[in-house]
Amino acid sequence: MNPTEKKNGAQLKPQHRDTMFRWLFKDPKNFIDLLRRCSDDDINLTIDDIQPFDLDSELAVRIRRNDVSFITKDNRLLILIEHQSTQNPNMAFRLFLYYIELLQLWVKINNINLYGQQKIPQLPIPEFYVVYNGIKDIDDVFSVFALEHPGIKISVKVKIVDIHYNNLEDTQTNNALAGYAYFYQVYDENIRNKKSPHEAFDIARGECIENGYLQGFIEKEDFIMFYKDILDYDTQLKAEGKAEGKAEGKIEGRAEGKVEGLLEAAKRLLLKGAEPQYVAEVLQLTDAELSQLTSAMA
Repeated sequence: MNPTEKKNGAQLKPQHRDTMFRWLFKDPKNFIDLLRRCSDDDINLTIDDIQPFDLDSELAVRIRRNDVSFITKDNRLLILIEHQSTQNPNMAFRLFLYYIELLQLWVKINNINLYGQQKIPQLPIPEFYVVYNGIKDIDDVFSVFALEHPGIKISVKVKIVDIHYNNLEDTQTNNALAGYAYFYQVYDENIRNKKSPHEAFDIARGECIENGYLQGFIEKEDFIMFYKDILDYDTQLKAEGKAEGKAEGKIEGRAEGKVEGLLEAAKRLLLKGAEPQYVAEVLQLTDAELSQLTSAMA
């Protein structure tokens, strides 16, 4: 088992890129800016037209967690955007699974009786996107999943969008996507120059402030605190992953150890005064894990 796998439904590696992405783009305004970069259509949506709709909801089963998704208030569109820093050929199938789970949530919220006599209303039409800011060049601009059999035809096509800073048309300082891309351009450059993750973070954060990016976000003390704890946790898991590559056995014990390490990181943040729900969101803890942790600290 490698460090990015899951144990009992818990995400074992809250990567700093994904965490920062979710922080920024669960904001409706920032989400619409991101959608404008992804879509080939003119986007006329406003923040009053959409609402968050994702697998972090308390009604969700939480077998999986998607990054960011919004539904239009008229239930017309369900837009899912996933962030990737490594290439994955299975993104179309993954997004299809997210969509199915979100439909289950939609059915619950709207009190739809699937066993009654009344036909279900029109399902929200999905739009799928993957945004990529990894080191390697993108091989494909689409990810496709298809299943055909007599009487069955499923086809899912996901657009993959390169969001590196140099590929953006809109690099204005009030654009959150431009700020995110600029931050990681500077961060990655300093990692290549052998800076430590903490040094690269401090430099990238300083340059964002100097150039006016991510104002009102990048200066927050809770952001700095969370981000550096997550950097430490990522570094720890990478080291454990290398160790696991050199030796076999004790897989379950090590997986359990990673979950414990995640809870320890959450405990440190709570002791620093962070809000429990904020910690759960950033570290992707389940309700049961958060409840167990807060009870133990009471």
